[in-house]
Amino acid sequence: MTAGILIHSRVRKLVNIRLFEDESGKRWSHSIKDKGYEILLVSQFTLLGTLKGNKPDFRLAMQPETSAKMYLDLVSAVKKAYSEELVKDGKFGAYMQVCVQNDGPVTIELESPMQSTSKEAQRPEQEAEES
Repeated sequence: MTAGILIHSRVRKLVNIRLFEDESGKRWSHSIKDKGYEILLVSQFTLLGTLKGNKPDFRLAMQPETSAKMYLDLVSAVKKAYSEELVKDGKFGAYMQVCVQNDGPVTIELESPMQSTSKEAQRPEQEAEES
């Protein structure tokens, strides 16, 4: 799967995933696009961190040069697919303090089918290395 296809599938899912209730309180009825909400995109390589003993290990994270380009491409694609004014982003690789108010007990990780397969394929390898 190319980076362009991966970005396109994530953008489509991000903008259209139905996470919000409708006017009558019915859950999972409206998307960000339906509601006209803002989107905040922040790069966070630490999500791919694992523990190797008592130290964090980020070897599963993409290299900074590659991931910086992919992040900027993602920001650009979301703005194009949704709204230049409603999409905000952080600075790639910067130390940032982001205040977020979660509204509800739901966290959803968006993955491509290729990522799910590659994570499963890496697990036995990692277990062998850690033994």
